[in-house]
Amino acid sequence: MSFAIRIIYSFLIASNGSDMIKSASKEVSRTARKTAVKASKAPVRAKTKLPVKAKDPRSRCAVNLALEAVGDSWSLLIIRDLMFKGRKSFQAFLNADEKIATNILTDRLSKLEACGLISRQIDPTDKRKVIYGLTLKGADLAPVLVEFMAWSHKYEMTDTPKELRLEIEKNKSAFATRTIKGLQTLAPIQKPDKAAAKPAAFTDFSDETLSLF
Repeated sequence: MSFAIRIIYSFLIASNGSDMIKSASKEVSRTARKTAVKASKAPVRAKTKLPVKAKDPRSRCAVNLALEAVGDSWSLLIIRDLMFKGRKSFQAFLNADEKIATNILTDRLSKLEACGLISRQIDPTDKRKVIYGLTLKGADLAPVLVEFMAWSHKYEMTDTPKELRLEIEKNKSAFATRTIKGLQTLAPIQKPDKAAAKPAAFTDFSDETLSLF
């Protein structure tokens, strides 16, 4: 075989190989596109958030049990927001003056829910969101927060309105009672091992006189 013929023969083989590679690449691209289309049409299952189970306490001491529930720097502030500030959504908690971090807020909300102090339900004004509310157990912390407020009024400079300060100083117990009666509490969310969870309904306790201590 002459040199010229070998050159032509090599060129034909190379051209044919290139065509085969291009054809294979096109086939791979078509297969990838078909797979992507099928994946996009597949139904997406919404994740259901289940309540976190509360841990066993270190002891049954009354002081310890209270501290394990709300003894950090943020839990009582969330309860304060729900009780006195009218804040109910995740974003509203983030916008509070103390500027809690997102991950800490998520952790504290789960913990308070596990302790039965707060509950959540679908926002009636926007089905894509949830709002939080105090349970009766959480609302009964009103006297604790009022005592904290009274202590701060006595020893620190606060931004509490003067009228509110005078009302608390006049009768702390009566103020706490009115606070509890004015709240619309939520029923605690059922545990995962019970019946299928349903959105918690509001329970109105405004006609009941609750024991403060």
